[in-house]
Amino acid sequence: MKEQELIIGLQNGEEPAFTELVTLFQDRVYNTALGFLQNSADAEDAAQEVFIQVYRSIHAFKSNSTLSTWIYRITVTKCLDHLRSKRGKSDLGFNSFV
Repeated sequence: MKEQELIIGLQNGEEPAFTELVTLFQDRVYNTALGFLQNSADAEDAAQEVFIQVYRSIHAFKSNSTLSTWIYRITVTKCLDHLRSKRGKSDLGFNSFV
């Protein structure tokens, strides 16, 4: 399936299109997340969140970039959010003992 056909299928809510999306991008998304998060469980969680975000936001995809670039950006953002959240929790834990 070509990229534009995949995008249209996703925008139409077609399950086979979503299945293909996950098949095509799951390794790249997971490996990118693992590189940022350095923890396989966190990377799996982030990858799942990425695909949920893609599903919810596909109508906002403008085709100004490739689908893979858009998904990569979502992945990086999710990872950075996770790291910020984790850092904030550790900061809270540290402050409570001071």
